[in-house]
Amino acid sequence: MEPDFSHTLRDGASGLSALLDTLEEDLAGRGVPVATVASVLIAADEVVSNALHHGGSPSVEVAGAVAEGRVTILIVDDGGAFDPLAAATPDTSLSVEDRDIGGLGIHLVRKMMDRVAYERRGKHNRLQFSKSYASPSASRQTAEEAS
Repeated sequence: MEPDFSHTLRDGASGLSALLDTLEEDLAGRGVPVATVASVLIAADEVVSNALHHGGSPSVEVAGAVAEGRVTILIVDDGGAFDPLAAATPDTSLSVEDRDIGGLGIHLVRKMMDRVAYERRGKHNRLQFSKSYASPSASRQTAEEAS
């Protein structure tokens, strides 16, 4: 993936809101539909928050690309090895009181995204996810865009 967007979060959770705002602006500026942007932001927030709060990572890199009607995000952290995709799917049929704590966030990411993949490369966790959207057709361009 050749990134259109790249940012390293070095100041922990205090910089997360600004990172998400920047990602939102970048995606919107590339014509990604609002619903797709919202889904990607929820997934990015979940994965980065987990790396910072549970993985003990001092820094997190977020890179993104938009191409051919698809948003792809890669999140790299140097926290302890953890494959969130190996975690059991939570039983959402149980009441909140009867459910085990944890796992619901990554379950949400898996449900919202079209593709989610994890790998451990050296001392880094790498989680990549993508979401497709319908690209506007060339015939629907405004007169301003066409000129």
